[in-house]
Amino acid sequence: MNYQRELLRKLIHYGSSIFPFIYYNFFSRAEMLWLLGGLSAIFLLAEMLRMNISIFKHLFKRFFGPIVRVSESNKFTGATSVFISGFLTVLIFEKNIAIFAMLTLSLADATAALIGKKWGKRKLFDKTLEGSLTFLIVSIGLAIILPDLFRLGAIVAAIVATLIELFPSPIDDNLMIPISIATTLSLFHLIP
Repeated sequence: MNYQRELLRKLIHYGSSIFPFIYYNFFSRAEMLWLLGGLSAIFLLAEMLRMNISIFKHLFKRFFGPIVRVSESNKFTGATSVFISGFLTVLIFEKNIAIFAMLTLSLADATAALIGKKWGKRKLFDKTLEGSLTFLIVSIGLAIILPDLFRLGAIVAAIVATLIELFPSPIDDNLMIPISIATTLSLFHLIP
Protein backbone atom coordinates (compact mmCIF):
# COMPACT_ATOMS: atom_id res chain seq x y z
CA MET A 1 0.00 0.00 0.00
CA ASN A 2 1.46 3.35 -0.99
CA TYR A 3 1.97 6.18 1.50
CA GLN A 4 -1.08 8.22 0.39
CA ARG A 5 -3.41 5.28 0.92
CA GLU A 6 -1.75 4.46 4.23
CA LEU A 7 -2.20 8.09 5.27
CA LEU A 8 -5.92 7.96 4.50
CA ARG A 9 -6.22 4.68 6.37
CA LYS A 10 -4.42 6.12 9.40
CA LEU A 11 -6.54 9.29 9.38
CA ILE A 12 -9.48 6.97 10.01
CA HIS A 13 -7.41 5.34 12.77
CA TYR A 14 -6.76 8.76 14.31
CA GLY A 15 -10.48 9.43 14.08
CA SER A 16 -11.13 6.51 16.41
CA SER A 17 -9.63 8.65 19.20
CA ILE A 18 -13.08 10.27 19.38
CA PHE A 19 -14.31 7.23 21.33
CA PRO A 20 -11.99 7.58 24.36
CA PHE A 21 -12.66 11.33 24.26
CA ILE A 22 -16.43 10.73 24.37
CA TYR A 23 -15.98 8.14 27.12
CA TYR A 24 -13.86 10.48 29.24
CA ASN A 25 -16.07 13.54 28.85
CA PHE A 26 -19.64 12.45 28.21
CA PHE A 27 -20.55 8.77 28.33
CA SER A 28 -20.99 6.34 31.18
CA ARG A 29 -19.60 2.83 30.85
CA ALA A 30 -23.06 1.53 29.87
CA GLU A 31 -23.50 4.18 27.18
CA MET A 32 -20.03 3.47 25.80
CA LEU A 33 -20.74 -0.25 25.71
CA TRP A 34 -23.96 0.38 23.79
CA LEU A 35 -22.13 2.62 21.31
CA LEU A 36 -19.13 0.35 20.74
CA GLY A 37 -21.23 -2.82 20.92
CA GLY A 38 -23.64 -1.45 18.32
CA LEU A 39 -20.83 -0.36 16.02
CA SER A 40 -19.10 -3.73 16.47
CA ALA A 41 -22.32 -5.55 15.54
CA ILE A 42 -22.87 -3.36 12.47
CA PHE A 43 -19.28 -3.79 11.30
CA LEU A 44 -19.35 -7.55 11.95
CA LEU A 45 -22.54 -7.87 9.91
CA ALA A 46 -21.02 -5.79 7.10
CA GLU A 47 -17.89 -7.96 7.18
CA MET A 48 -19.92 -11.18 6.99
CA LEU A 49 -21.92 -9.81 4.05
CA ARG A 50 -18.72 -8.62 2.35
CA MET A 51 -17.00 -11.97 2.72
CA ASN A 52 -19.97 -14.14 1.75
CA ILE A 53 -22.15 -12.29 -0.77
CA SER A 54 -20.59 -11.13 -4.03
CA ILE A 55 -22.68 -7.97 -4.48
CA PHE A 56 -21.58 -6.74 -1.05
CA LYS A 57 -17.99 -7.68 -1.80
CA HIS A 58 -18.18 -5.64 -5.01
CA LEU A 59 -19.74 -2.61 -3.26
CA PHE A 60 -17.22 -2.77 -0.43
CA LYS A 61 -14.32 -2.96 -2.86
CA ARG A 62 -15.70 -0.06 -4.87
CA PHE A 63 -16.04 2.27 -1.89
CA PHE A 64 -13.24 1.10 0.41
CA GLY A 65 -10.86 -0.77 -1.90
CA PRO A 66 -8.14 1.90 -1.88
CA ILE A 67 -7.73 1.73 1.90
CA VAL A 68 -8.18 -1.99 2.49
CA ARG A 69 -5.05 -4.09 2.64
CA VAL A 70 -4.79 -7.15 0.42
CA SER A 71 -4.38 -9.27 3.56
CA GLU A 72 -7.83 -8.11 4.72
CA SER A 73 -9.68 -9.35 1.65
CA ASN A 74 -10.87 -12.53 3.37
CA LYS A 75 -10.72 -11.53 7.02
CA PHE A 76 -11.97 -8.72 9.22
CA THR A 77 -10.66 -5.25 8.49
CA GLY A 78 -8.74 -3.20 11.02
CA ALA A 79 -11.76 -0.96 11.61
CA THR A 80 -13.87 -3.86 12.85
CA SER A 81 -11.07 -4.95 15.18
CA VAL A 82 -10.84 -1.40 16.57
CA PHE A 83 -14.52 -1.43 17.54
CA ILE A 84 -14.36 -4.93 19.01
CA SER A 85 -11.24 -4.16 21.04
CA GLY A 86 -12.78 -0.90 22.25
CA PHE A 87 -15.91 -2.74 23.36
CA LEU A 88 -13.91 -5.44 25.17
CA THR A 89 -11.60 -2.90 26.80
CA VAL A 90 -14.50 -0.82 28.14
CA LEU A 91 -16.33 -3.98 29.23
CA ILE A 92 -13.45 -5.53 31.15
CA PHE A 93 -11.29 -2.69 32.46
CA GLU A 94 -11.58 0.45 34.58
CA LYS A 95 -12.45 3.65 32.73
CA ASN A 96 -9.04 5.36 33.00
CA ILE A 97 -7.27 2.20 31.85
CA ALA A 98 -9.65 1.68 28.92
CA ILE A 99 -9.18 5.28 27.79
CA PHE A 100 -5.38 4.95 27.87
CA ALA A 101 -5.55 1.65 25.96
CA MET A 102 -7.89 2.99 23.26
CA LEU A 103 -5.94 6.24 22.83
CA THR A 104 -2.68 4.34 22.48
CA LEU A 105 -4.19 2.25 19.71
CA SER A 106 -5.58 5.33 17.96
CA LEU A 107 -2.55 7.58 18.25
CA ALA A 108 0.61 5.51 18.80
CA ASP A 109 -0.21 2.76 16.32
CA ALA A 110 -1.25 5.15 13.55
CA THR A 111 1.73 7.48 14.06
CA ALA A 112 4.15 4.55 14.16
CA ALA A 113 2.77 3.19 10.89
CA LEU A 114 3.10 6.54 9.12
CA ILE A 115 6.62 7.24 10.41
CA GLY A 116 7.72 3.69 9.65
CA LYS A 117 6.27 3.81 6.15
CA LYS A 118 7.73 7.24 5.31
CA TRP A 119 11.12 7.18 7.06
CA GLY A 120 11.65 3.64 8.25
CA LYS A 121 14.97 2.21 7.11
CA ARG A 122 15.87 -0.51 9.61
CA LYS A 123 13.59 -3.55 9.40
CA LEU A 124 12.51 -5.43 12.52
CA PHE A 125 10.32 -8.39 11.63
CA ASP A 126 7.66 -6.80 9.39
CA LYS A 127 7.98 -3.37 11.08
CA THR A 128 10.71 -0.75 11.22
CA LEU A 129 12.87 0.40 14.11
CA GLU A 130 11.79 3.98 13.45
CA GLY A 131 8.10 3.05 13.57
CA SER A 132 8.51 1.00 16.74
CA LEU A 133 10.42 3.80 18.48
CA THR A 134 7.65 6.19 17.45
CA PHE A 135 5.06 3.85 18.96
CA LEU A 136 7.07 3.72 22.20
CA ILE A 137 7.50 7.51 22.40
CA VAL A 138 3.83 8.28 21.71
CA SER A 139 2.56 5.61 24.11
CA ILE A 140 4.93 6.70 26.91
CA GLY A 141 3.88 10.30 26.24
CA LEU A 142 0.25 9.27 26.74
CA ALA A 143 1.21 7.33 29.87
CA ILE A 144 2.75 10.49 31.31
CA ILE A 145 0.12 13.08 30.37
CA LEU A 146 -3.17 11.23 30.82
CA PRO A 147 -4.79 11.75 34.22
CA ASP A 148 -5.67 9.07 36.75
CA LEU A 149 -3.03 6.52 35.75
CA PHE A 150 -0.45 4.75 37.86
CA ARG A 151 2.54 6.20 35.99
CA LEU A 152 5.03 3.35 36.37
CA GLY A 153 2.38 0.81 35.39
CA ALA A 154 1.31 2.90 32.40
CA ILE A 155 4.91 3.22 31.19
CA VAL A 156 5.48 -0.52 31.56
CA ALA A 157 2.19 -1.11 29.69
CA ALA A 158 3.44 1.19 26.91
CA ILE A 159 6.64 -0.87 26.64
CA VAL A 160 4.68 -4.14 26.60
CA ALA A 161 2.38 -2.76 23.88
CA THR A 162 5.40 -1.69 21.82
CA LEU A 163 6.74 -5.25 21.96
CA ILE A 164 3.30 -6.69 21.13
CA GLU A 165 3.06 -4.34 18.15
CA LEU A 166 6.58 -5.22 16.99
CA PHE A 167 6.42 -9.01 16.97
CA PRO A 168 4.39 -10.78 14.27
CA SER A 169 1.19 -12.42 15.48
CA PRO A 170 -1.76 -14.10 13.79
CA ILE A 171 -4.01 -11.91 15.97
CA ASP A 172 -4.70 -8.39 14.68
CA ASP A 173 -2.69 -5.81 16.63
CA ASN A 174 -5.83 -3.66 16.81
CA LEU A 175 -7.07 -6.31 19.24
CA MET A 176 -3.76 -7.10 20.91
CA ILE A 177 -2.54 -3.57 21.67
CA PRO A 178 -5.41 -2.25 23.82
CA ILE A 179 -5.96 -5.57 25.59
CA SER A 180 -2.24 -5.94 26.40
CA ILE A 181 -2.02 -2.36 27.68
CA ALA A 182 -5.12 -2.67 29.83
CA THR A 183 -4.12 -6.07 31.21
CA THR A 184 -0.59 -4.93 32.08
CA LEU A 185 -1.77 -1.74 33.76
CA SER A 186 -4.52 -3.60 35.63
CA LEU A 187 -1.92 -5.97 37.06
CA PHE A 188 -0.10 -2.96 38.51
CA HIS A 189 -3.31 -1.88 40.20
CA LEU A 190 -3.31 -5.20 42.08
CA ILE A 191 -0.01 -4.39 43.77
CA PRO A 192 -0.67 -3.00 47.26
